[in-house]
Formats: sequence, C-alpha cells, structure tokens
Amino acid sequence: MKALAVAALALSCGGGPDDLPICPTDDCSPPTVTVVRWTLNSYPDRLFQGDTCGDLGVKTMRIELTNTADPAAFASKEIDCNQAQGSFLDLVEGEYAIVLTPLDGNGNLLVRDPITATTMAGTPDEQSTATVNIPFEAWNSRYTGTFLFRLSWEGASCEAAVPSVATQTLTLAVDGTVITTILTDADQKLDGTDPKPCRRLDESFAQFAEGLPSGFATLVVVGKDAGDNVAFEKTFETFVGAAKNNPTILFDVPVPPPPMPLDAGVDAPDAM
Repeated sequence: MKALAVAALALSCGGGPDDLPICPTDDCSPPTVTVVRWTLNSYPDRLFQGDTCGDLGVKTMRIELTNTADPAAFASKEIDCNQAQGSFLDLVEGEYAIVLTPLDGNGNLLVRDPITATTMAGTPDEQSTATVNIPFEAWNSRYTGTFLFRLSWEGASCEAAVPSVATQTLTLAVDGTVITTILTDADQKLDGTDPKPCRRLDESFAQFAEGLPSGFATLVVVGKDAGDNVAFEKTFETFVGAAKNNPTILFDVPVPPPPMPLDAGVDAPDAM
C-alpha cells in the first residue's frame, strides 16, 4: 500500500517510476499569483475606455512591488506595455506598495512621478489582481488627438427620432476652453454657432475632429426640428484621447426636461 501511495504522488507531480518528479522540491502545490494590470487615461465614466501604449509612446512598463510590512520582500519587472499586465509568483503574503513607471523606447520616464497604488499578495486559494490607471494629469507631455463620435437621439437616428432632427449644433470645450479653430470632418464649427444638417447614425464613418488637445472635455449637443425648435439637448462629460487611434464614442441625446414653472417652489401667501 505504501508503494502504491508513493507511485501515485510521483505521477501527480508529473514524474514516474523511472524519472524524477517535475516539482523541484517534491511540492506540487500551485504557486500564488499576484497580477498588476494597467490602463492609460481610462475614464469609462466619461465614455472613454483609454489610450493605447502606442498613442502615448510607451514601450515598456516597470512594475515594482514592496511588502509594506517587510521592505526586504521586493520584486520588480519591466514588461512590454502592450501586454497590459505583469504577474508575480509566490510573493511573501501581505500588502504590497505598487510603483508603476511607463518608459519610452530609450528608457526615459514618461510621467512626472511614478504612479503608486497598493495590492494584496495572492494566496493559495485566490489570485490577486490590481488594476492601476495612469491618469491624464501624470504625463510629462501634452498630446493632440482625434475625437471620433456618433450621435443618437433617444436611441434613434436623425430621421427616426421623434420629432425628427433636422440640424445639430456642437460645442466642444477641452480643459475649459471652447474649441474655435478646428472643424469637424463635415466642416462644422465646434463653438456652438454652426448648425449643420443632422448626421445619420448609420453613416459609414463616424464624425470626427482632428488635431484637438487631449484632455478632459465637455460636449454640448443640440438637435433642432424642421421648425428650428430645440428638440434634443444634453451636455456630456467626455475625454479627447491622444493620437488618432481612439475609440468612437456614442452620445445619446435626450429630450430636454420641460421648463420649471415660474412659481415652482414658491409657497402661496397665507390667506389674510
């Protein structure tokens, strides 16, 4: 019986009667795994999922992990940025400080200061995964990019909306400054002064504006009916990504709420 048990253990480790087990210490327990993932300028609340490594000129990502209780427990890796994550095996248990540093092809730092976060080491029962966003404010350089978008009107295209939308007007401000010198692909101004025919939702190509400063932005969209009445309107908090490889954002514009009555919220005077 004892011989059978030893043979079963050897086979479970990948070995056999005539070879050594593949587990170096005869310990077949799986390693603990700690994963650090990264995103770049990711703002899903602004309908922007993030820039790519190529957009921002990032070649490699340096990851450094230091155990907060025992700084001697330290691990680091430098990984191709496009992998979007790095994995560490068998870290000492506990909390770790993460330092994330994006580097260009010459090893130069691309942010003013490395990005910091914390994570827990993986355990035998559960992998640990931390996702760290490198925010817009962190980068050394300022970038320009293309803003790609489509418009729907309560989920419908211009002609199918109720009421149908005849014209669209756009006001785009980046970092609080309204864009006055750049036009869309249909030569529409972005300063709110230039109503143009509404663009159908099913057009082959999205609407876009090139050469915009990258950054936090607001987009005000107004849709008017054939009688030049405002039928749809909304202000969106959004983001202009770097370079040209940006996702197309769909902005769904609702019917504006009815105006508040002039006496709303004002109590009637007490009867004398």
